[in-house]
Amino acid sequence: MKIEPLEKKSLSDFVVAKIKSMTLSGELKEGDRIPGERELCEQFEVSRASVREGLKILELQGLLKRTNAGTVITTNFASILEETLALKILLDDCSYRDITEARLFLEKTMVSLAAERIEETDIVIMDQQLALMIEAEKADNNDDYVLADIAFHQQIAKASKSRVLASLYNSIITLVFRAQKSVGYDKSVMRESIKFHGKILEALRNRDKKLAEQEMHNHLFDVQERIEHLISKDIIKSGV
Repeated sequence: MKIEPLEKKSLSDFVVAKIKSMTLSGELKEGDRIPGERELCEQFEVSRASVREGLKILELQGLLKRTNAGTVITTNFASILEETLALKILLDDCSYRDITEARLFLEKTMVSLAAERIEETDIVIMDQQLALMIEAEKADNNDDYVLADIAFHQQIAKASKSRVLASLYNSIITLVFRAQKSVGYDKSVMRESIKFHGKILEALRNRDKKLAEQEMHNHLFDVQERIEHLISKDIIKSGV
């Protein structure tokens, strides 16, 4: 049987798969510092942009951590297992609408639970992520903005204190990352998104479940509208 190459597998996916493979084989262990971007480009024969995006995805999944000494392996095997679901979704021709529907289901529930269970440390971290979003908007830095945006939502998942829901959310974090990047942030989009995040955080700070759910719904509905506009203009495809 002839197996055709997977056309939709991007080079950043290749970087992610290679580093995970090196971790599972024992070539890279917990605490090991991975090679620099230039060395990885040469080793994997891909562009620096592909390496950077692959490393960002691995960091979001909890497999890598940036330190003063460099980027190190955290060996979070739970994240590797969670990625199995994301891979299946990718191979099933997942659409952006599919992702938003899943996010609405998960995140409205998680933000409701977080309103009941959130701790002061969670609020502090979310304040920090919101500050990073504001800083990235001023610097017109899309990459840092998206990372801070996703980290904000991941903290809501943690604040929900629901391990199953948080695990399910982490299983689609790669897809969320791609959806967020596809929105094509400019300053006006960043500013509008910052307002949504500020309202969500304020509702959580006040432990207001209904308002937190409503603000999350408004935010994700806005994201979906922007994506559908880009699809209608043939700027992006409907599938991830």
